[in-house]
Amino acid sequence: MLKTNKLKEFITHLHDQVKNHSIYVWGAQGQNSPVISESWIRSRETNETNAKRAIAFWKKQVAAGYGDVLRAFDCSGLGMYWLQNVKGILRYDLSAHGLYNKCTKITRDKLRVGDFVFKINGEGKATHIGYVADTNLNVIEAKGRDVGVVKLPLSGNLWNAFGRPPFWTEAEVADVEGKFIFTRILKWGCVGDDVCDLKKLLEKNGFPGLNMKNRNYFGSTRDKVKAFQKAKDLTVDGKAGPKTIAALGGFYWAE
Repeated sequence: MLKTNKLKEFITHLHDQVKNHSIYVWGAQGQNSPVISESWIRSRETNETNAKRAIAFWKKQVAAGYGDVLRAFDCSGLGMYWLQNVKGILRYDLSAHGLYNKCTKITRDKLRVGDFVFKINGEGKATHIGYVADTNLNVIEAKGRDVGVVKLPLSGNLWNAFGRPPFWTEAEVADVEGKFIFTRILKWGCVGDDVCDLKKLLEKNGFPGLNMKNRNYFGSTRDKVKAFQKAKDLTVDGKAGPKTIAALGGFYWAE
């Protein structure tokens, strides 16, 4: 497990906004009480009809007891509040289309936690953004004035473009996905918690019998690694390097 993980912090931020019943207001980027008021919402919104919708939803959440914890966002503001205001990863505001341009374009089948999803109009412009918030590919978005910030299944929305942002490392993604992360080649004589993690992966892959609390990489561990390597048609050297760790379902990250 990584000591610090920006992606975990971002995912926590998203889930907090769902839990806190945060609202949608045009152009909002994380404002909270006491800034939020009827006059403030009217000053931000595109017309009186939309202002009334946002105000009605806000009042409902205040009546339910969320007035002191909720924040106001639009779709890009939900992400930009954390990226710009909280962490300073971005020094300037970006719209949904601006965030789309920051991403490496991927296909729907490649989506994973931490990726961004978009709705693209006929002119090729991203008009709405959501954020993949868990390993089940649920999406958290500032959906609209009548519903605020919500978490919904990916399949339930008309997302038609997908992007991988440059803000998380592969190790951070692996950590969120619950994979064991290894930062060195494990071999005879190694001692550490990562040796225990390796033994757990060996057991999970059908090579049990090792003492999970023993932090030493000696004969029995080497023999299990060799047996696994032989079964997977890998180089049989008894060392758990990048290829062996990947085959076991772990993640190798050379710091």
